[in-house]
Amino acid sequence: MTLRTFGRSHRGLKRPNNEDAYLMRPVAGDGYLVAVADGVGGGPAGQEASRMALETLDDAVGLEIRDIARLASAVSAANRRIHESGQRDDALNGMGTTLTSAVIFPNRLLVAHVGDSRAYHLLDDHLVRLTVDHSLAAEMERAGGLTPEEAEHHPNKNVLTRVIGPFDRVRIDVAEQAWDGSGRLLLCTDGLTAVLSDDDIFLASQSLSGYALIDRLIQTALERGGPDNITVVLVESEAGDGHGG
Repeated sequence: MTLRTFGRSHRGLKRPNNEDAYLMRPVAGDGYLVAVADGVGGGPAGQEASRMALETLDDAVGLEIRDIARLASAVSAANRRIHESGQRDDALNGMGTTLTSAVIFPNRLLVAHVGDSRAYHLLDDHLVRLTVDHSLAAEMERAGGLTPEEAEHHPNKNVLTRVIGPFDRVRIDVAEQAWDGSGRLLLCTDGLTAVLSDDDIFLASQSLSGYALIDRLIQTALERGGPDNITVVLVESEAGDGHGG
């Protein structure tokens, strides 16, 4: 079973520059390393944080990865490098980035995640969100203080409770699960999910695949105002690609 990857990033309509970044490359064992990062801190600092996170992740994972501990260690290395760079340069002090990363094999999936960029498993009849947002509103929702609808429109929706870089250590959500080749893996930054619901993403995935799906999602986000940078990465299997587009 062959995996294929697709990715695009768009500045959006309101931001002066693109602080998002993404990574896609093969690893040994017929797998792919994919990741998205959304820089925080504004301007050059945000751009530098997301770029540095993916560069460090790429180097630390290397060509061969066998377990979730290796992926988590690579994310920790990205956190340390960004933190140390911010400590050395006042212009970059406090910079940070979200980082949602995955290594997908034909029969296995590893995920390591910090922030509010997301990973989804797209199936024929439903969508599964594989990550939780590390934001103040999302934490309040999980604690029972907000309904999902209230959390979606809460003024603290974009206030992150965990991010890569500002501190010397960060808590990383990790998961390892079987992957039977059915469905597709989608990673995205909150420039997409701020204006598209999970239902919107699932509906588009019903009739489209590959770049056609990514382009539809980005175009819809732009039609709804494009308030932030938008990045989408998609992994599909040759055997599982029965969609149009």
